[in-house]
Amino acid sequence: MLRHFFHLGRVYFELDHRQAKAYLWLLFFTAAIVCSPLFTYYLYPAPYDVGDIQLILQEAEWKDSLAASPHNKSVALFHKRIDKMKEEDWIAAGLPEYLSKRILKYQSKVKPLKKINDLYAIYGMDSSRVAQVGPYLAEVKDSTPSKIIKKQSPSLIVLDINIADSIALEALPAIGPVLSRRILKYRDLLKGYASKKQYAEIYGISPEALAVLQKWTEIKEIPVVIIIKSADYQKLNAHFYLSGKDARFILSQLKLKATCWEELQPGLEAKAQEHIAELKLYYPCE
Repeated sequence: MLRHFFHLGRVYFELDHRQAKAYLWLLFFTAAIVCSPLFTYYLYPAPYDVGDIQLILQEAEWKDSLAASPHNKSVALFHKRIDKMKEEDWIAAGLPEYLSKRILKYQSKVKPLKKINDLYAIYGMDSSRVAQVGPYLAEVKDSTPSKIIKKQSPSLIVLDINIADSIALEALPAIGPVLSRRILKYRDLLKGYASKKQYAEIYGISPEALAVLQKWTEIKEIPVVIIIKSADYQKLNAHFYLSGKDARFILSQLKLKATCWEELQPGLEAKAQEHIAELKLYYPCE
C-alpha cells in the first residue's frame, strides 16, 4: 500500500523516483525537528529550581532538628496567645526558622492571627504542622459586638446629592467606591438629580443602599436645563431621557404652537414617556 501511495505521489507531482525519495527524506527530517521538543522533555527532564533545592534542604534540616528536639519527649507545654507568639516561640513549638519568619511576616503585612485555623493561610503550614503547634497556642477572643458597632458608626450628615463627591458618599453605610462612582456617573448623565425616585435607576444599587440614599441625601436645587420653549436641538438631545428623535419631535411641535408636555407626551418614545415627570422639572414650561 505504501508503494501505491508513493507511486500516486510521483505521478501527481510529476517527479522521478530519485526526486520523490529526496522529498520524503526532507519531510522526515522536518517532522523530526518539529517534534524534537517532545522527545527532549522526556529524555532530559528539567533540573530543580534553586528555590526548590533550598526548600528541600530546609525541609530536611527541619526534620532532623525535629527528631532531636526535646519537645518530642513528654515535657510540659507552654500556652501562649497566637498573636503574641514570637520567632523563638514558634521555633520552640517545633517549627523551622524559615517558617517562623514567614508567619511573623504574614502577621505584619497581611493581618494578625486570631484562630489556629488561620495558620492554613500561610504557605507551608499543613495539617500535621498545625496539629503540632496547636497545643502551644491560645486563640484570640472576639471583642463584643457593641464595641465594634460603636467604633464603626460614623456621625452622618445629610448630603446634597448634586454637589456631593465620592468621599462623602463612601462615608455613608452600604455605599462603597464602586457604587459611589456609579451614583456620580448617573448624575452626570442626568445633568443632576431632580427627584429621589431616580436613585432606583442607578445600575446595581441594592435595597439597603437605596434606603440609605433616600434617608441621608437631599436635593436642594432642581437642575433646570432650560425652559422648553427656548430649548434647541443640542440642549434636548444632550439629556439622558431624550433621544435625537424626541428632540426633533419636540422642536417640530413647538413650531406648531404646542404649549407644554401634555401635548408632547403622546409623540415621545417610551423612555421619555416613562420619565415625563422628571422632564417637566428639567425643562419647565414657564
